[in-house]
Amino acid sequence: MFKQTLLPIWSLLFGVAIITMASALQSSLIGIRASIESFNTTATGLIMSSYYIGFILGSLLVPVWVKNVGHIRVFAAVASLASVTILMQSVIVDPWFWMLMRMGTGLCYAGLFIVTESWLNAIATNNTRGRLFSIYIIEIWASQTLGQFLLNAASPSGYDLFILTSVLISMAVVPLLLVRTPSPTIEVPEKLNIMGLIKTAPLGATGAFVAGITSGAILGLGALYAKTIGLDVVEISLFIGASYLGGMVLQWPIGKLSDRQDRRLTILLVGLVGAVTALVVPFGHSVSNISIMMFGMFLLGAFTFPMYALSSSHMNDQLRPEQVLSASSGLILLNGAGGVIGPLVASVVMDLVHINALFIFIALMNLSVAVFAIHRMRVKAPMVVEEQGDHVHVGLTVTPVVAAEMLAEADSNTPSASDNHEVEIKL
Repeated sequence: MFKQTLLPIWSLLFGVAIITMASALQSSLIGIRASIESFNTTATGLIMSSYYIGFILGSLLVPVWVKNVGHIRVFAAVASLASVTILMQSVIVDPWFWMLMRMGTGLCYAGLFIVTESWLNAIATNNTRGRLFSIYIIEIWASQTLGQFLLNAASPSGYDLFILTSVLISMAVVPLLLVRTPSPTIEVPEKLNIMGLIKTAPLGATGAFVAGITSGAILGLGALYAKTIGLDVVEISLFIGASYLGGMVLQWPIGKLSDRQDRRLTILLVGLVGAVTALVVPFGHSVSNISIMMFGMFLLGAFTFPMYALSSSHMNDQLRPEQVLSASSGLILLNGAGGVIGPLVASVVMDLVHINALFIFIALMNLSVAVFAIHRMRVKAPMVVEEQGDHVHVGLTVTPVVAAEMLAEADSNTPSASDNHEVEIKL
Protein backbone atom coordinates (compact mmCIF):
# COMPACT_ATOMS: atom_id res chain seq x y z
CA MET A 1 0.00 0.00 0.00
CA PHE A 2 1.10 3.56 -0.64
CA LYS A 3 0.43 4.34 3.03
CA GLN A 4 3.13 1.86 3.96
CA THR A 5 5.56 3.93 1.90
CA LEU A 6 4.58 7.25 3.49
CA LEU A 7 4.60 6.26 7.15
CA PRO A 8 8.29 5.26 7.30
CA ILE A 9 9.35 8.57 5.73
CA TRP A 10 7.19 10.97 7.70
CA SER A 11 10.39 12.43 9.16
CA LEU A 12 11.75 13.17 5.69
CA LEU A 13 8.53 14.89 4.61
CA PHE A 14 8.42 16.79 7.90
CA GLY A 15 12.01 17.93 7.42
CA VAL A 16 11.36 19.08 3.85
CA ALA A 17 8.31 21.07 4.96
CA ILE A 18 10.16 22.85 7.76
CA ILE A 19 13.24 23.59 5.64
CA THR A 20 11.09 25.01 2.84
CA MET A 21 9.13 27.19 5.27
CA ALA A 22 12.40 28.53 6.67
CA SER A 23 13.72 29.24 3.18
CA ALA A 24 10.59 31.15 2.14
CA LEU A 25 10.49 33.12 5.40
CA GLN A 26 14.16 34.02 5.14
CA SER A 27 13.89 35.24 1.55
CA SER A 28 11.13 37.73 2.31
CA LEU A 29 12.65 38.70 5.67
CA ILE A 30 15.95 39.69 4.07
CA GLY A 31 14.16 41.82 1.46
CA ILE A 32 12.07 43.64 4.07
CA ARG A 33 14.96 44.13 6.48
CA ALA A 34 17.15 45.48 3.67
CA SER A 35 14.52 48.16 3.07
CA ILE A 36 14.30 48.96 6.79
CA GLU A 37 18.09 49.33 6.92
CA SER A 38 17.92 51.69 3.88
CA PHE A 39 19.98 49.48 1.57
CA ASN A 40 19.50 50.76 -1.96
CA THR A 41 17.69 48.54 -4.46
CA THR A 42 20.85 47.56 -6.32
CA ALA A 43 22.51 46.40 -3.10
CA THR A 44 19.44 44.32 -2.25
CA GLY A 45 19.52 42.80 -5.73
CA LEU A 46 23.16 41.80 -5.21
CA ILE A 47 22.30 40.21 -1.87
CA MET A 48 19.44 38.22 -3.37
CA SER A 49 21.52 37.17 -6.38
CA SER A 50 24.20 35.83 -4.04
CA TYR A 51 21.79 33.13 -2.85
CA TYR A 52 21.67 31.61 -6.33
CA ILE A 53 25.45 31.72 -6.64
CA GLY A 54 25.63 29.72 -3.42
CA PHE A 55 22.92 27.34 -4.59
CA ILE A 56 24.83 26.62 -7.81
CA LEU A 57 28.03 26.03 -5.84
CA GLY A 58 26.15 23.74 -3.47
CA SER A 59 24.69 21.73 -6.35
CA LEU A 60 28.22 21.14 -7.62
CA LEU A 61 30.07 20.61 -4.31
CA VAL A 62 27.61 18.84 -2.01
CA PRO A 63 27.37 15.59 -4.01
CA VAL A 64 31.14 15.28 -3.72
CA TRP A 65 30.98 15.87 0.04
CA VAL A 66 28.23 13.27 0.39
CA LYS A 67 30.30 10.76 -1.52
CA ASN A 68 33.26 11.39 0.83
CA VAL A 69 31.62 11.54 4.28
CA GLY A 70 28.00 10.41 3.88
CA HIS A 71 24.53 11.93 4.01
CA ILE A 72 24.12 12.32 7.75
CA ARG A 73 27.34 14.24 8.36
CA VAL A 74 26.77 16.55 5.39
CA PHE A 75 23.18 17.23 6.43
CA ALA A 76 24.20 18.07 10.01
CA ALA A 77 27.09 20.27 8.81
CA VAL A 78 25.14 22.36 6.29
CA ALA A 79 22.19 22.71 8.67
CA SER A 80 24.52 24.10 11.33
CA LEU A 81 26.07 26.50 8.85
CA ALA A 82 22.62 27.59 7.62
CA SER A 83 21.66 28.46 11.21
CA VAL A 84 24.88 30.44 11.61
CA THR A 85 24.50 32.43 8.39
CA ILE A 86 20.98 33.65 9.17
CA LEU A 87 21.86 34.56 12.77
CA MET A 88 24.99 36.43 11.70
CA GLN A 89 22.87 38.61 9.40
CA SER A 90 20.94 39.83 12.43
CA VAL A 91 24.19 40.72 14.23
CA ILE A 92 26.21 42.38 11.45
CA VAL A 93 24.01 44.57 9.25
CA ASP A 94 26.15 45.39 6.23
CA PRO A 95 25.31 44.81 2.53
CA TRP A 96 28.66 43.18 1.67
CA PHE A 97 28.56 40.92 4.69
CA TRP A 98 24.96 39.97 3.88
CA MET A 99 26.02 39.05 0.35
CA LEU A 100 28.59 36.63 1.75
CA MET A 101 26.14 35.15 4.24
CA ARG A 102 23.40 34.88 1.63
CA MET A 103 25.79 32.98 -0.62
CA GLY A 104 26.51 30.63 2.26
CA THR A 105 22.78 30.21 2.83
CA GLY A 106 22.26 29.20 -0.80
CA LEU A 107 25.04 26.61 -0.56
CA CYS A 108 23.58 25.22 2.68
CA TYR A 109 20.03 24.97 1.36
CA ALA A 110 21.30 23.20 -1.75
CA GLY A 111 22.99 20.71 0.57
CA LEU A 112 19.88 20.23 2.69
CA PHE A 113 17.67 19.59 -0.32
CA ILE A 114 20.18 17.34 -2.09
CA VAL A 115 20.58 15.10 0.97
CA THR A 116 16.84 14.98 1.65
CA GLU A 117 15.87 14.34 -1.95
CA SER A 118 18.45 11.65 -2.55
CA TRP A 119 17.24 9.93 0.61
CA LEU A 120 13.66 10.20 -0.66
CA ASN A 121 14.65 8.73 -4.01
CA ALA A 122 16.36 5.79 -2.32
CA ILE A 123 13.19 4.95 -0.41
CA ALA A 124 10.84 5.30 -3.39
CA THR A 125 10.10 2.34 -5.64
CA ASN A 126 9.02 2.28 -9.28
CA ASN A 127 5.44 1.72 -8.10
CA THR A 128 5.38 4.63 -5.67
CA ARG A 129 7.82 7.15 -7.17
CA GLY A 130 5.32 9.12 -9.25
CA ARG A 131 2.84 9.63 -6.41
CA LEU A 132 5.59 10.28 -3.90
CA PHE A 133 7.05 13.02 -6.11
CA SER A 134 3.61 14.58 -6.50
CA ILE A 135 3.18 14.73 -2.72
CA TYR A 136 6.69 16.12 -2.38
CA ILE A 137 6.11 18.93 -4.89
CA ILE A 138 2.71 19.84 -3.41
CA GLU A 139 4.32 19.92 0.03
CA ILE A 140 7.06 22.25 -1.22
CA TRP A 141 4.58 24.71 -2.71
CA ALA A 142 2.34 24.62 0.38
CA SER A 143 5.30 25.11 2.74
CA GLN A 144 6.59 28.04 0.69
CA THR A 145 3.16 29.65 0.94
CA LEU A 146 2.90 29.07 4.70
CA GLY A 147 6.44 30.36 5.21
CA GLN A 148 5.32 33.81 4.11
CA PHE A 149 2.77 34.05 6.90
CA LEU A 150 5.48 33.47 9.52
CA LEU A 151 6.52 37.05 8.76
CA ASN A 152 3.66 38.05 11.05
CA ALA A 153 5.17 36.25 14.05
CA ALA A 154 7.37 39.24 14.96
CA SER A 155 8.70 42.54 13.68
CA PRO A 156 11.24 42.27 10.82
CA SER A 157 13.21 45.10 12.41
CA GLY A 158 14.25 42.95 15.36
CA TYR A 159 16.10 39.68 15.93
CA ASP A 160 13.09 37.41 16.47
CA LEU A 161 12.42 36.32 12.88
CA PHE A 162 16.10 35.59 12.30
CA ILE A 163 16.08 33.40 15.40
CA LEU A 164 12.83 31.73 14.28
CA THR A 165 14.41 30.81 10.95
CA SER A 166 17.38 29.29 12.75
CA VAL A 167 15.08 27.34 15.06
CA LEU A 168 13.10 25.96 12.11
CA ILE A 169 16.27 24.71 10.43
CA SER A 170 17.34 23.03 13.67
CA MET A 171 13.92 21.40 14.07
CA ALA A 172 14.16 19.96 10.57
CA VAL A 173 17.45 18.26 11.40
CA VAL A 174 16.28 16.26 14.41
CA PRO A 175 13.89 13.69 12.88
CA LEU A 176 16.05 13.23 9.79
CA LEU A 177 19.07 12.38 11.92
CA LEU A 178 17.08 9.93 14.02
CA VAL A 179 15.33 8.07 11.19
CA ARG A 180 16.54 4.48 10.83
CA THR A 181 17.05 4.23 7.09
CA PRO A 182 20.15 2.95 5.27
CA SER A 183 22.10 5.89 3.90
CA PRO A 184 21.54 6.03 0.13
CA THR A 185 24.18 6.54 -2.49
CA ILE A 186 24.37 9.54 -4.80
CA GLU A 187 26.17 9.74 -8.07
CA VAL A 188 28.17 12.88 -8.84
CA PRO A 189 26.89 14.28 -12.17
CA GLU A 190 29.46 14.25 -14.91
CA LYS A 191 30.47 17.54 -16.50
CA LEU A 192 27.93 18.79 -19.02
CA ASN A 193 28.58 20.58 -22.27
CA ILE A 194 25.98 23.34 -21.97
CA MET A 195 26.13 24.08 -25.69
CA GLY A 196 25.10 20.50 -26.40
CA LEU A 197 22.12 20.99 -24.10
CA ILE A 198 21.14 24.21 -25.89
CA LYS A 199 21.44 22.55 -29.31
CA THR A 200 19.30 19.62 -28.22
CA ALA A 201 16.33 21.77 -27.11
CA PRO A 202 16.95 25.54 -27.52
CA LEU A 203 13.51 26.45 -26.18
CA GLY A 204 13.86 24.21 -23.14
CA ALA A 205 17.24 25.71 -22.25
CA THR A 206 16.01 29.28 -22.84
CA GLY A 207 12.86 28.70 -20.82
CA ALA A 208 14.82 27.31 -17.87
CA PHE A 209 17.21 30.27 -17.94
CA VAL A 210 14.45 32.89 -18.17
CA ALA A 211 12.44 31.08 -15.48
CA GLY A 212 15.41 31.62 -13.17
CA ILE A 213 15.49 35.31 -14.06
CA THR A 214 11.79 35.86 -13.40
CA SER A 215 11.44 33.75 -10.25
CA GLY A 216 14.65 35.26 -8.86
CA ALA A 217 13.31 38.76 -9.48
CA ILE A 218 9.89 38.00 -7.98
CA LEU A 219 11.08 36.19 -4.88
CA GLY A 220 14.22 38.26 -4.40
CA LEU A 221 12.69 41.71 -4.81
CA GLY A 222 8.95 41.20 -4.30
CA ALA A 223 9.09 41.85 -0.56
CA LEU A 224 11.31 44.90 -1.09
CA TYR A 225 8.83 46.24 -3.65
CA ALA A 226 5.92 45.71 -1.26
CA LYS A 227 7.76 47.40 1.61
CA THR A 228 8.77 50.33 -0.59
CA ILE A 229 5.20 51.07 -1.70
CA GLY A 230 4.05 51.09 1.91
CA LEU A 231 2.51 47.68 2.59
CA ASP A 232 2.67 46.45 6.18
CA VAL A 233 4.05 43.06 7.23
CA VAL A 234 0.67 41.28 7.03
CA GLU A 235 0.05 42.67 3.56
CA ILE A 236 3.58 41.74 2.44
CA SER A 237 3.10 38.16 3.57
CA LEU A 238 -0.17 37.98 1.65
CA PHE A 239 1.43 39.69 -1.35
CA ILE A 240 4.28 37.18 -1.69
CA GLY A 241 2.16 34.24 -0.53
CA ALA A 242 -0.32 34.93 -3.34
CA SER A 243 2.39 34.24 -5.93
CA TYR A 244 3.27 30.90 -4.33
CA LEU A 245 -0.40 29.99 -4.15
CA GLY A 246 -0.89 30.82 -7.82
CA GLY A 247 2.07 28.65 -8.82
CA MET A 248 0.80 25.77 -6.70
CA VAL A 249 -2.80 25.90 -7.96
CA LEU A 250 -2.20 26.28 -11.70
CA GLN A 251 0.99 24.28 -12.25
CA TRP A 252 -0.90 20.99 -12.45
CA PRO A 253 -3.60 22.04 -14.97
CA ILE A 254 -1.02 23.86 -17.09
CA GLY A 255 1.10 20.72 -17.07
CA LYS A 256 -1.83 18.56 -18.11
CA LEU A 257 -2.61 20.98 -20.94
CA SER A 258 0.97 20.69 -22.17
CA ASP A 259 0.60 16.89 -22.31
CA ARG A 260 -2.35 17.20 -24.70
CA GLN A 261 -0.78 19.50 -27.30
CA ASP A 262 2.54 20.61 -28.71
CA ARG A 263 4.36 21.60 -25.52
CA ARG A 264 5.88 24.59 -27.28
CA LEU A 265 2.38 25.97 -27.76
CA THR A 266 1.78 25.75 -24.02
CA ILE A 267 5.08 27.54 -23.37
CA LEU A 268 4.00 30.20 -25.86
CA LEU A 269 0.61 30.69 -24.18
CA VAL A 270 2.05 30.74 -20.66
CA GLY A 271 4.72 33.24 -21.74
CA LEU A 272 2.13 35.56 -23.31
CA VAL A 273 -0.30 35.37 -20.40
CA GLY A 274 2.59 35.74 -17.96
CA ALA A 275 3.68 38.92 -19.74
CA VAL A 276 0.19 40.42 -19.49
CA THR A 277 -0.49 39.39 -15.90
CA ALA A 278 2.85 40.85 -14.78
CA LEU A 279 1.35 44.27 -15.46
CA VAL A 280 -1.65 43.73 -13.15
CA VAL A 281 0.34 44.53 -10.00
CA PRO A 282 1.62 47.96 -11.16
CA PHE A 283 -1.89 48.70 -12.43
CA GLY A 284 -3.29 47.92 -8.98
CA HIS A 285 -0.63 50.15 -7.46
CA SER A 286 -1.52 53.01 -9.81
CA VAL A 287 -5.18 52.89 -8.74
CA SER A 288 -4.29 52.24 -5.06
CA ASN A 289 -6.22 48.97 -4.97
CA ILE A 290 -4.45 46.34 -2.89
CA SER A 291 -6.96 43.63 -3.86
CA ILE A 292 -5.99 44.02 -7.52
CA MET A 293 -2.33 43.84 -6.52
CA MET A 294 -2.88 40.61 -4.58
CA PHE A 295 -4.78 39.09 -7.48
CA GLY A 296 -2.02 40.23 -9.80
CA MET A 297 0.59 38.39 -7.72
CA PHE A 298 -1.58 35.25 -7.78
CA LEU A 299 -1.75 35.44 -11.58
CA LEU A 300 1.94 36.27 -11.86
CA GLY A 301 2.89 33.17 -9.87
CA ALA A 302 0.37 31.06 -11.76
CA PHE A 303 1.78 31.93 -15.19
CA THR A 304 5.45 32.52 -14.35
CA PHE A 305 6.52 29.81 -11.90
CA PRO A 306 5.37 26.86 -14.10
CA MET A 307 7.77 27.92 -16.89
CA TYR A 308 10.67 25.91 -15.46
CA ALA A 309 8.61 22.73 -15.24
CA LEU A 310 7.36 23.21 -18.82
CA SER A 311 10.91 23.78 -20.04
CA SER A 312 12.17 20.69 -18.20
CA SER A 313 9.41 18.60 -19.72
CA HIS A 314 10.11 19.94 -23.20
CA MET A 315 13.80 19.13 -22.77
CA ASN A 316 12.93 15.63 -21.60
CA ASP A 317 10.92 15.06 -24.77
CA GLN A 318 14.14 15.39 -26.77
CA LEU A 319 16.40 13.20 -24.62
CA ARG A 320 17.53 9.61 -24.52
CA PRO A 321 17.45 7.97 -21.05
CA GLU A 322 21.22 8.12 -20.62
CA GLN A 323 21.17 11.90 -21.12
CA VAL A 324 18.66 12.67 -18.37
CA LEU A 325 20.95 13.11 -15.36
CA SER A 326 23.46 15.46 -16.97
CA ALA A 327 20.67 17.36 -18.73
CA SER A 328 18.78 17.94 -15.48
CA SER A 329 21.96 19.22 -13.83
CA GLY A 330 22.52 21.52 -16.81
CA LEU A 331 18.99 22.91 -16.54
CA ILE A 332 19.51 23.58 -12.84
CA LEU A 333 22.72 25.46 -13.64
CA LEU A 334 20.97 27.52 -16.33
CA ASN A 335 18.09 28.23 -13.97
CA GLY A 336 20.52 29.20 -11.20
CA ALA A 337 22.43 31.49 -13.56
CA GLY A 338 19.14 33.19 -14.35
CA GLY A 339 18.46 33.48 -10.62
CA VAL A 340 21.74 35.35 -10.23
CA ILE A 341 21.01 37.72 -13.10
CA GLY A 342 17.31 38.37 -12.40
CA PRO A 343 17.47 40.20 -9.03
CA LEU A 344 20.63 42.05 -10.03
CA VAL A 345 19.33 43.43 -13.35
CA ALA A 346 15.82 44.07 -12.02
CA SER A 347 17.18 46.02 -9.03
CA VAL A 348 19.28 48.25 -11.28
CA VAL A 349 16.26 48.90 -13.51
CA MET A 350 14.16 49.73 -10.47
CA ASP A 351 16.78 52.21 -9.28
CA LEU A 352 17.17 53.85 -12.69
CA VAL A 353 13.56 53.88 -13.89
CA HIS A 354 10.81 53.31 -11.31
CA ILE A 355 9.83 50.83 -8.60
CA ASN A 356 7.16 49.38 -10.93
CA ALA A 357 9.86 48.60 -13.49
CA LEU A 358 10.30 45.28 -11.64
CA PHE A 359 7.10 43.98 -13.19
CA ILE A 360 7.76 45.50 -16.60
CA PHE A 361 11.10 43.66 -16.57
CA ILE A 362 9.33 40.39 -15.68
CA ALA A 363 6.75 40.98 -18.41
CA LEU A 364 9.49 41.48 -21.01
CA MET A 365 11.26 38.30 -19.90
CA ASN A 366 8.06 36.25 -20.19
CA LEU A 367 7.36 37.83 -23.58
CA SER A 368 10.85 36.93 -24.80
CA VAL A 369 10.17 33.24 -24.15
CA ALA A 370 6.87 33.47 -26.02
CA VAL A 371 8.57 35.12 -29.01
CA PHE A 372 11.29 32.47 -29.06
CA ALA A 373 8.63 29.74 -28.86
CA ILE A 374 7.01 31.19 -31.99
CA HIS A 375 10.38 31.10 -33.75
CA ARG A 376 11.00 27.47 -32.77
CA MET A 377 7.52 26.46 -33.92
CA ARG A 378 8.23 28.04 -37.30
CA VAL A 379 11.61 26.38 -37.89
CA LYS A 380 10.88 22.91 -36.51
CA ALA A 381 7.89 20.64 -37.02
CA PRO A 382 5.92 19.71 -33.89
CA MET A 383 6.49 16.42 -32.12
CA VAL A 384 3.63 13.93 -32.23
CA VAL A 385 1.72 14.51 -28.99
CA GLU A 386 1.61 10.78 -28.22
CA GLU A 387 5.41 10.69 -28.29
CA GLN A 388 5.83 13.41 -25.67
CA GLY A 389 6.74 12.36 -22.16
CA ASP A 390 4.61 13.19 -19.14
CA HIS A 391 4.79 16.73 -17.77
CA VAL A 392 7.22 17.02 -14.86
CA HIS A 393 5.87 19.03 -11.92
CA VAL A 394 8.77 20.90 -10.31
CA GLY A 395 8.91 23.08 -7.19
CA LEU A 396 11.01 26.22 -6.84
CA THR A 397 13.57 24.53 -4.59
CA VAL A 398 14.11 21.27 -6.49
CA THR A 399 17.77 20.28 -6.95
CA PRO A 400 19.45 18.18 -9.67
CA VAL A 401 18.97 15.01 -7.61
CA VAL A 402 15.19 14.98 -7.62
CA ALA A 403 14.94 16.71 -11.01
CA ALA A 404 16.90 13.86 -12.60
CA GLU A 405 14.68 11.24 -10.96
CA MET A 406 11.51 13.05 -12.04
CA LEU A 407 12.74 13.40 -15.61
CA ALA A 408 13.79 9.76 -15.66
CA GLU A 409 10.40 8.71 -14.35
CA ALA A 410 8.64 10.68 -17.09
CA ASP A 411 11.05 9.32 -19.69
CA SER A 412 10.43 5.71 -18.64
CA ASN A 413 6.68 6.09 -19.12
CA THR A 414 6.89 7.16 -22.76
CA PRO A 415 9.22 6.12 -25.59
CA SER A 416 11.74 8.80 -26.46
CA ALA A 417 11.00 10.75 -29.60
CA SER A 418 14.68 11.29 -30.23
CA ASP A 419 15.99 7.73 -30.57
CA ASN A 420 17.64 8.82 -33.78
CA HIS A 421 18.48 12.32 -32.63
CA GLU A 422 21.73 13.56 -34.14
CA VAL A 423 22.78 15.89 -31.33
CA GLU A 424 24.33 14.31 -28.23
CA ILE A 425 25.10 15.90 -24.92
CA LYS A 426 28.80 15.46 -24.30
CA LEU A 427 29.79 14.26 -20.86
